[in-house]
Amino acid sequence: MRIGIFGGSFDPIHSGHVGVALKAAKEHSLDRVLVVPAHVSPFKTGAPPMDDGLRWELVKLACMPYPILEPCDIELKAGGTSYAIDTVRRIKAENPGAELYFILGEDSVAGLPKWKEWDELRTLAKFVSFPRTRESSTEIRQRIAQGLPVDGLMPKAVAERYLSAVR
Repeated sequence: MRIGIFGGSFDPIHSGHVGVALKAAKEHSLDRVLVVPAHVSPFKTGAPPMDDGLRWELVKLACMPYPILEPCDIELKAGGTSYAIDTVRRIKAENPGAELYFILGEDSVAGLPKWKEWDELRTLAKFVSFPRTRESSTEIRQRIAQGLPVDGLMPKAVAERYLSAVR
């Protein structure tokens, strides 16, 4: 079993996130990709992300059309600061013998040695990185605040639900 782990704030999840997860699945012959919204990212400062319940709902909507993408609420249930090492340990324990692939944006690669228990983390999972996409959660939030459309930036069902919650 080859399992991808794709974590993030997903505030909100967008088409770029979905595309990266699907690309990782294809390029690395993954059996499934766990899409893991963080409860609290150790690297994000400032305003907290939107309500966990809404982020979880949006992640589920984004994954629904793709059976290989599996929403995983392990970090939301754990609460507190979400550290990759803790998540990977739990997933490894639940899936003995599985090969784990940790999916991240290439802009995060340089900072990996600063991650909690990095030395162990890199022994538990293979890291695969992808370029950032044109879509960004920040841009989407700004466009919505300005009353601009987000067509194409988010899966349709996600955009509809998100807009109904924030407007």
